Amino acid sequence: MTLLAWMGLNSADALLTGLALHLGALEVNPFLGTIALGLSIERMLIIKTMFAVALGGVLWQRNRLRPLRMLNWAMIVIVMYNALIITYALT
Repeated sequence: MTLLAWMGLNSADALLTGLALHLGALEVNPFLGTIALGLSIERMLIIKTMFAVALGGVLWQRNRLRPLRMLNWAMIVIVMYNALIITYALT
């Protein structure tokens, strides 16, 4: 269940990031921003999602559920923040 929540939250983050970029926002993460400028926004979102799934898979495989739960709580905050920014600042 923890891994499923991790993948769902990261997918929601990728969707909200794509929506925010479509509405005119900029990617704040310098690594992802460079990928978006060098390749494309779509490829950046794919790389972002693949990295998150790989990280979650490694933590799950090594039975590190506590760090994965903590990362889930952090992702909840990030997804909520992104939703608020899109709702109130970009529309």
